[in-house]
Amino acid sequence: MLLDLRDGVRNSKWLKYVLVGIICVPFALFGIGSYFGGGGPDYAAKVNGEKVGLAEYNNAYQIQRNQLRQAFGGRMPEGFDAAGMIGQQAMDTVVTRELLRQTTTNNNLAIGDDALAREILTAEAFTVDGVFDKDRYQLQLQSQGIDAGQFEAQYRGDLLLQQLQGSVVETAFELDTEAELVAVLRDQQRTLSTVTFALQETADAIEVSDADIQAYYDENTANFNNPEKVKVEYLELKPEDLTSDLEVTEEQLQEFFDQNRREYRSAEQRDASHILLAMDSDAGSGEADETRQKALDLIARINAGESFEALAEEFSDDPASGADGGSLGAFERGVMVGPFEEAAFSMAEGDISEPVRSDFGYHIIRLNSIIAEQGKSFEDVRDELDQRYRKEQADQAFYEVREQLSNASYENSDSLEPAAEETGLEIKVSDWLDANSTDGIGQYRQVLAAALTEDVLNDGQNSEVVQVGEDHVIVLRTVEHELPKPKALEEVRDDVVKQLQQQRAREQLDELAQSTIEELKGGADIVALAESHGAAYVEPAAVGRQGGETDRAIVSELFKMAKPAAGENSYRQVTTSAGDVAIVVFSGVAEAAQDESTEIADSENVPATPSLAPRAGAAEFAAMVSGLQAGAKVEQNDFLLNGGGGSNY
Repeated sequence: MLLDLRDGVRNSKWLKYVLVGIICVPFALFGIGSYFGGGGPDYAAKVNGEKVGLAEYNNAYQIQRNQLRQAFGGRMPEGFDAAGMIGQQAMDTVVTRELLRQTTTNNNLAIGDDALAREILTAEAFTVDGVFDKDRYQLQLQSQGIDAGQFEAQYRGDLLLQQLQGSVVETAFELDTEAELVAVLRDQQRTLSTVTFALQETADAIEVSDADIQAYYDENTANFNNPEKVKVEYLELKPEDLTSDLEVTEEQLQEFFDQNRREYRSAEQRDASHILLAMDSDAGSGEADETRQKALDLIARINAGESFEALAEEFSDDPASGADGGSLGAFERGVMVGPFEEAAFSMAEGDISEPVRSDFGYHIIRLNSIIAEQGKSFEDVRDELDQRYRKEQADQAFYEVREQLSNASYENSDSLEPAAEETGLEIKVSDWLDANSTDGIGQYRQVLAAALTEDVLNDGQNSEVVQVGEDHVIVLRTVEHELPKPKALEEVRDDVVKQLQQQRAREQLDELAQSTIEELKGGADIVALAESHGAAYVEPAAVGRQGGETDRAIVSELFKMAKPAAGENSYRQVTTSAGDVAIVVFSGVAEAAQDESTEIADSENVPATPSLAPRAGAAEFAAMVSGLQAGAKVEQNDFLLNGGGGSNY
């Protein structure tokens, strides 16, 4: 069990309080509560009978959503079906995490509170110049849309999973001979020559008759249809359409700045040192008086000129700060215990406090410096604030109007007019839409799919709200419809001719390639043979697995072929990446300093190759996860994904 607890941290009540105070900073939870309203099970999934909570699914959903949004430069592309994909990814993530969590429990792995705090305080993501920075910690968590409690639980789980993964990956090993073999195979070169027949040149030379064209068209009419198409009328909702006339006052922006001040300015801080004379919170008056007197005696010695640092090292009951001369570093309001904070923030630089009592005992505080509030002013970020404020207002209005749109179009399913009146949206009419449409709302595959559903197409009802982008929805009804119908022959004549030529050219070249291979096996001269057939010949050359400029299809086929006998060639027909027909001629293996009669080269002569162990370990861990998934009984809450009931698999 990979558990490392440090007794010094665990035994320091003061330091423990500081750690908890730093870690347990409250954050606003940016959830997807709309997914959890109404019916449906009260869990995201059941894994081997154990429930996975909705909050964990919410957390995973937000992380997936934010990561995907960042990957697209801050905004999902229009038409991207993000919601369904993110929901399923989040479900898969929480189910797999629960399986692994159960495995860590079964194997008695654990992460203690002190170890968790140490990991958080030293995490590079939360440090500035090597020191934990609470503002950075807050911003990192806020950017992921989670609070401290969620993060601690998730991070503890991540550390447990690292233990589990490490116990598999880090125990993988490789034999010396395996690494040597891989190096030899990796750098192996094979002698290759090719004969290539150009498909297009052959096709262009083929004549097709009118009768052939008509016969091919008649046999393949279904391949030359005009696609099924529709015209729809629709209501379209996007946030930017709701705030074009929004007036924003300076007072509103100033209030918004104040609400989000921590994102732009760091709070005023105090840099202080202390000497703690520990005492139980319920100590009697006698003990309290005695401890206070000790504190007064130390204050007198400090005022008389003795070193605060030296006295802290000798007398402080806080081992962490005492070893550093009593230094606590810089902190802002809300971190320290109340009486301590009140005293520190009322002192002037260089002051030594009177004894300050807290639940931990008496403190002697020295205020080293006052660090003023820093950062950008309102004027510095006004334009950014204006954009953010408008975006938030647009998002809020979007969800309100979307709800109105959904209700009105459902309650009045035979017309879009009531929904248009209630939402203020304009009813628009599309051009013809089909599977090949790329403009307007036709670019969204969900639109055509909705227009062709039975309720909309046959029963004349409004569609459900169709999400075509992250914040972009449409409600539609089909007003015109045309079934697929064949295109006239004259309209597709060129395509028919091209397809006939390509088909016949490939048949000819397949026969020619096979006959050429037989002639080569019979001893024919390859250069003369290629020239007689009008083919391109490439002389023998050593080719590695990367292939260089050689066609990838040829290289792939070359390294699948069995090694030919000495002095002989192997032949294989292949279709190149460009569609041409090629004959691969494999003449032998060019392995440095090695043939079948010698042992594998000494390791010092083998080119450096990455260790196989990490990859082998990763493969073993992946196999373990797959085994856990295959053997698990999982019931997922499909209500979260599509509004349906749960399912077992």
